[in-house]
Amino acid sequence: MTKTIRSVAVYFAVMIFFIMSLVGWFSGCSPATCCNRAFTGAVITYLAVSWAGRVVLKIMLDALISNRARKAAGKDST
Repeated sequence: MTKTIRSVAVYFAVMIFFIMSLVGWFSGCSPATCCNRAFTGAVITYLAVSWAGRVVLKIMLDALISNRARKAAGKDST
């Protein structure tokens, strides 16, 4: 599951890199400025998507474990 989160994070980071570089280029920024801003945006996007993916995965696993524990204890009415 960690590989999936990492691949999604890389996908979004690359997408943001190219979008930000194109926007900077069409705005008339120098190539170095476009590259620096796009790289910074890609790094921030990668970190944010990785963190959010891990949080969602942890929430889902905790819910699954608590559900299985409730069923094993016989407290689930269904």
